[in-house]
Amino acid sequence: MRYTAHSLHPFAQGPVLLYVGRFTASKRLRLLITAYNAAQAAFAVPAPLVLLGGFPGEWEDEHPLETIRRTGARDVFLAGWHDHDELPDIFAASDVVVLPSVQEQFGLVLVEGMACGLPAIAIAAHGPSEIVADGQTGWLVPPDDEQALAAALVAAVNDAPERQRRGTAAYAAVRTRYGWPMLGTKFARAYGALLDSPQCRS
Repeated sequence: MRYTAHSLHPFAQGPVLLYVGRFTASKRLRLLITAYNAAQAAFAVPAPLVLLGGFPGEWEDEHPLETIRRTGARDVFLAGWHDHDELPDIFAASDVVVLPSVQEQFGLVLVEGMACGLPAIAIAAHGPSEIVADGQTGWLVPPDDEQALAAALVAAVNDAPERQRRGTAAYAAVRTRYGWPMLGTKFARAYGALLDSPQCRS
């Protein structure tokens, strides 16, 4: 079923947990759904998990729909593939961005979600560990640790003030680190150093 940004909150009584990305094995969608299923019993309020992405016909490992059926997970919604220009509205209709990927060299979706004021749940490795400050702008958990991921989901759902505090901090952090003025300055310095190198002057 395909959902629009405006339809995310009407079917939710609590915060919306959002995954955005491909359905490849390294993204650990099976782990996310299993951890979410385990976490639900401890949720203080219903909190749907929305999986946005999965390019048509492309997936690895077990398809998320099969994982949902096998585990009996409730309130997990496959929202389909959306164009990139639709993402700001979808982020705005969500409350937490979740990325359990274990091989993410950067993690652009985290930056995009955090720029919309969402705290992040991600893996404490590679790019995400550089983007998300554990305890400040989100939650970092060890790779492939279902129990830790479930605990982070529970914490994000049950503590609304803390979720909002980390979301506000996430917004400020990415605007400072990844806004165009900062990136422009970094690019200028990099190109300046390159032009001043002996290789360029020779």
